Amino acid sequence: MTAAQYEVHDPATLELVGHAPENTAADVELAVAAARTASAGWAADREARRSALRAGAALIRRDLDALSTLLSREQGKPKADAAGEFSVAANLFEYYADLDWEEAQQLTPRADRSLEVQYRPVGIVGTITPWNFPISLLCVKLAPALVAGCTVIAKPSPSTPLSTIALVNLLNEVLPAGVLQARTSSRRTVNVALSTSPGIRKISFTGSTEVGISIAQQAASTVKRVTMELGGNDPAIVLDDADIAVTARGIVGSAFRNAGQVCMAVKRVYVPRRRSAELAEAIAAEAARHVLGHGIAAGTTMGPMHNESQLKLVHGLVESAVGAGARILTGGTPGCDLPGYFLSPTVVIDAEPGMDLVEHEQFGAALPIVAYDNLDETIAGLNAGEFGLGASVWSPDQERAYATASCIEAGTVWVNQHTLVEPDAPFGGWKASGVGRERGRWGLEEYLETRVINARPHS
Repeated sequence: MTAAQYEVHDPATLELVGHAPENTAADVELAVAAARTASAGWAADREARRSALRAGAALIRRDLDALSTLLSREQGKPKADAAGEFSVAANLFEYYADLDWEEAQQLTPRADRSLEVQYRPVGIVGTITPWNFPISLLCVKLAPALVAGCTVIAKPSPSTPLSTIALVNLLNEVLPAGVLQARTSSRRTVNVALSTSPGIRKISFTGSTEVGISIAQQAASTVKRVTMELGGNDPAIVLDDADIAVTARGIVGSAFRNAGQVCMAVKRVYVPRRRSAELAEAIAAEAARHVLGHGIAAGTTMGPMHNESQLKLVHGLVESAVGAGARILTGGTPGCDLPGYFLSPTVVIDAEPGMDLVEHEQFGAALPIVAYDNLDETIAGLNAGEFGLGASVWSPDQERAYATASCIEAGTVWVNQHTLVEPDAPFGGWKASGVGRERGRWGLEEYLETRVINARPHS
C-alpha cells in the first residue's frame, strides 16, 4: 500500500493528533482482493460470525478509555460523549450477534415442486461515514453487515480517520484476515474508488444529500445497492399546551448535542406565537448552561464545531437571519479562549419561514425559533420541504401529540423527546433525507440478497 500520509488536527486546540494513510484507488483494489479471498469462509459460518461480534464488543469495552480519548481529540466532542459512541458500537455488535433471523424459509408447497427462499450476504460492502459520529455511524452499518456474512471496507471522513483505524485494528484481533479493512484519504479518491469498483456490491453512506447523490450516481455504473442516510432539517413542533420547562430542556438537549452537529437533532423550533417569547427565554437559559472547552478536559459539556468551514457556514446563516430581521437572544460568540472552532450555543428569535437559517440545515450550534399562527398550515409547509429525516411534537396531551406526529412526513417522529434512536427500530429518511433503513431487522435486510430455489422431481 501507499506510504503517503496526511495530518489530523484537534478542532479545539488545532494541535496535531496524528497521521493517516493517503490511500489510492490501487489501495482500494488491494482491499477488494483481500475481502474477496475472505468472503466465502466468513459467509459460511454464522455462529463464528456471532462469536466474533461478541468478542469485538468485549474488546471495545476493554479499551474504552483510550478509544474515547482519541475520538474526542480528533472530533472535538466531550470525552464522555465519545465513550458513549463506543458503547453504542459495542451494544450494536451484541444486538446483531443475538438477533434471530432466518437464512431460509419454505413457501407453501405446490403439487409437484417446492420453493425455498434463501437470504445470502450481498458481498463486499463499502461504508462511507462522516466526521460527526465516526464510530456509531460506522458500527450501525458494520454490525449488521458482518453478521450477514459480508466483508467490509470502511472509509471514514478525512478529518476523523484515527478512531476508525483504531477500531478496525482492534476488531481484527478477533476477525479473520480480510473481513474488515480501512482505507483513508484526505481527498475523495477512496470514495470514488469504492463507489465505482466492480468488486464492491453495496455502498452504505451517511453524509450530506449533495455527496450522497454523487455517490449514488457513481454506484449506478456497476448497479450497486445503496443505503443512504442523508441530510435533515428536523423541526420541533411545540403545541399550545406544552410545558415550557420540560420542552426547553428536551429541545436544548437535542439541538446542541455535539455542538449541533447531529443529523437528526432539532434544527428549528415552531411554537405558537403567544408562547414564543416564553419558550425562547427558557431555551436560551438552558443553552447557556453549557460549558465550552477541550473535549478531554473535565467539566466540558460542549466542544467546538468540527472545522472552520462549518463554523463559517453557521455564522453566515445567523448573520443572514439577523440582517432579515431576526435577533440573537443568546450566544453568537466563541464562548471559549481556545484557538479552535468554537461557537457558544446561539438562539435566534423572530426567525421566519424562508430564512436560510430556517430552511437549510445549519448543522451547528445555532437554533432558530419560529412563531406560528396555524398548526395545520405549519405542518403543510414542513411537509412541502425537501427533507424528511426526523421531527418532534411537544405536548402533555399524548393523543393530540400522536395525531399530530402521524401527519408529519419524516422517517422518525418523536413525541416529547428528540434524537433518541433504538437498536431494534428502523431509522432513515423520507425524500432527500435518504434511501433504505438502518437498525433492527430492517438494517440487516439491507445487507442480504434474496434467492429462490424452485425445485421439482426429476421424473
